[in-house]
Amino acid sequence: MATVKNIKVNDYCDAVNSELASMKLRLHELQEVVKTTYGPDNELARAHGRHLCELADMIEWKLQILMKSCPFEWKGGDKDIDYVSVGQSEATTGPDFSGGYIGG
Repeated sequence: MATVKNIKVNDYCDAVNSELASMKLRLHELQEVVKTTYGPDNELARAHGRHLCELADMIEWKLQILMKSCPFEWKGGDKDIDYVSVGQSEATTGPDFSGGYIGG
């Protein structure tokens, strides 16, 4: 059962996730604009492109932290995914084996 506190926390997580994802997308778009405007061989464009990429990586890191700190029930960017189906691996043709403790 959802409580008001859980709804507020989920709304907060949704808002922060949305804003950070938007910032990351805009940084990647800006990086492409710089590259196409000044050319890939321009030293200043390469330096600024690298800084923009570092900012996008930092935002991605913050998004990962948000995923860990928000409630377990909050799905974040995976809201549209209800379930995942994974088939059996084809590599399981031999006998069952458990590594376990091998001594030492």
